[in-house]
Amino acid sequence: MAGGHDNIMTTQEYIKKVNEDVSEDDHFTLGPWLSVIVHLHGEGVMSSGCLGDMKKYCINGKLELVVGVVMSCTPNALGDMTVTLKDPTCIMGGTIHYKVFKNEDDGYTKSIKVRYVLILRNVSVFTPKPLKHYLNITIRNIVKVFRQGH
Repeated sequence: MAGGHDNIMTTQEYIKKVNEDVSEDDHFTLGPWLSVIVHLHGEGVMSSGCLGDMKKYCINGKLELVVGVVMSCTPNALGDMTVTLKDPTCIMGGTIHYKVFKNEDDGYTKSIKVRYVLILRNVSVFTPKPLKHYLNITIRNIVKVFRQGH
């Protein structure tokens, strides 16, 4: 193929490769996760996971791109939401700042639930102990939320 595009794969080939690379976990083979993969591939972004390799992906205390399935989400007394996100490499806890839910116009008030998938950019990582990391998610970090049936 002319122009050096021999290594470009179709979206279907990319989804097949991503599915081969992940465990037998259905979070990564159905619904919102596949929608995210198609969305990112359409933007030219290839992502399979970063939570399991902080040394490689965390630069200056931030992760450039996080794509994760919401495994749990619980409001806390401060109005924030405590979440657990999972990507193909790891499960990690974090907090979504209360301002994400404060403004109904932003569309996030009711749209972050278990099994939904978040695309996050430039997320701060809090590391209270070596090998213990937490995500600090604000409104600026949320790129898109993929819901069931999306």
